Amino acid sequence: ANNDEANVDGINGSLEFINILDNDLRNGVKVNALDVIITKVSTNSNFEFNSDGTVNVRPNTPGGSYDLVYRICDKNNPTSNCVTAILKVFVEVPAIAIIKTATFNDEDNSKYANAGETITYSFVITNTGNVPLNGIMVRDNLPGVVVSGVPINLLVGESDGNTFTATYTILQSNINKGIVSNQAVVTGQSLLGVVVEDKSDGLSNVDDNPTVLGISGCVINPFSAVSPNEDGSNDDFNIRGIECYPENTVEIYNRWGVLVFERNRYDNINGTFKGISEGRTTIKQSEKLPVGTYFYIIKYKDNDAKQHQSAGYLYLSN
Repeated sequence: ANNDEANVDGINGSLEFINILDNDLRNGVKVNALDVIITKVSTNSNFEFNSDGTVNVRPNTPGGSYDLVYRICDKNNPTSNCVTAILKVFVEVPAIAIIKTATFNDEDNSKYANAGETITYSFVITNTGNVPLNGIMVRDNLPGVVVSGVPINLLVGESDGNTFTATYTILQSNINKGIVSNQAVVTGQSLLGVVVEDKSDGLSNVDDNPTVLGISGCVINPFSAVSPNEDGSNDDFNIRGIECYPENTVEIYNRWGVLVFERNRYDNINGTFKGISEGRTTIKQSEKLPVGTYFYIIKYKDNDAKQHQSAGYLYLSN
């Protein structure tokens, strides 16, 4: 009897992954399983030796190297005509882990999130199993996320933090919620064809928690100047964060307390204040207002229908 060697999938297990009689001889010819009795000497319960010489391994067998001693006895003389050999098995348990971190890109340097600004995601992938992995890829199911990177291979214990990145363009709905939460998945394959995957975590290779990035964009912050000269800068009254509170009213008064502009559901896009009178009282409507200081009052309701108010001064120039 000759010793045997094999690699086997420990995650899924395998039936008849080797026949230990294939390299043994009886009277100079290949052994016929009907002529012998096979007995497993080792006590490891994860492995089963079958009467035909094949061996099974159970699913979820711990990874590592095993030396399994077995005995072959001649059926005609089972007490004295016996030999022992060793089946050396390397149990493959491939595994992979991914850590995902998020960075808000404040493109306009306002310290607030705006629809159209972006989030960049970085990934650190580690081969946490006991065999090399090939064809490693990352995917992210959040609609709008664009993942960049090509398939990579990783040796046992090797990490990669440079190949894969992702970009997400922030929506107004994200700003209204105040967070962007999503989770990536990494997959890889062992040489035996076993596919493994892991859900991302923000801190640990062990945990699987979504990456949650808080974004502040629903803070009411009116710009304090309007210069309607169509130069593309401050041409109208911009109220940062007003998009989060569609139930709103904006009122603008001149220095004598006369209402010169009023708008419900102000959204920074339609019907914005451009220095034109739209008051209902003594100021003529559709008339260009004089340069000077004005006073605004912004009333709005939050998602709980709670009323809020913001007021301040606004300077109108040419």
